[in-house]
Amino acid sequence: MEKELNWNANEFITFLLLHASHADLEFTDDEKESIMERVSPDVFEQIYASYEEMGEFEILQTILDYKGLYYPTIDRKNELLDLVKKQFQADGVVSSLEKSLMLFLEKLL
Repeated sequence: MEKELNWNANEFITFLLLHASHADLEFTDDEKESIMERVSPDVFEQIYASYEEMGEFEILQTILDYKGLYYPTIDRKNELLDLVKKQFQADGVVSSLEKSLMLFLEKLL
């Protein structure tokens, strides 16, 4: 049975950017502020709560499911990767863990 995909594209991006922000195991205020520019505080809290409840496999599966729904083409994939790159730069430092996640997402997406 497939799970129901009920987030809009912006909510999915919020989820993806939350995952990207946690790549270096540090979620800074600058990263949070960057994400919150996209959605209301209530939506942010809802998506963040969902993110925190998931394990790594479920997070990656969720990213794949929504990517297929909203970003199925190479051009759209590149849009997502650009958003992730910008998110990595939100705190002024792109760590080696973030660079590794970027390489992984380039293949995953």
